[in-house]
Amino acid sequence: MSKIAVIYWSGTGNTEAMADLVANAATAAGASVDKFTASEFNVSSAGDYTGFALGCPAMGAEQLEESEFEPMYQDLRGSLSGKPVGLFGSYGWG
Repeated sequence: MSKIAVIYWSGTGNTEAMADLVANAATAAGASVDKFTASEFNVSSAGDYTGFALGCPAMGAEQLEESEFEPMYQDLRGSLSGKPVGLFGSYGWG
């Protein structure tokens, strides 16, 4: 059975709503899913997961959120090799 970590950062709730949809779809497909905010996820547990879904809105000049998501992602990068990773996010196209 697949064990998926859905990890996200949300400033307004939009990306959190997407994380809920991603987690529900993965569960419906038969995966075991744990959902975390970027600050909740413990990178030392990355080996417990067979795949990841990472979500973050584009900030400023289309950058990742810098205080929580970017540092978590940088720490996690080395654990992603060989595992499926899905990306999701939002941007105010205004």
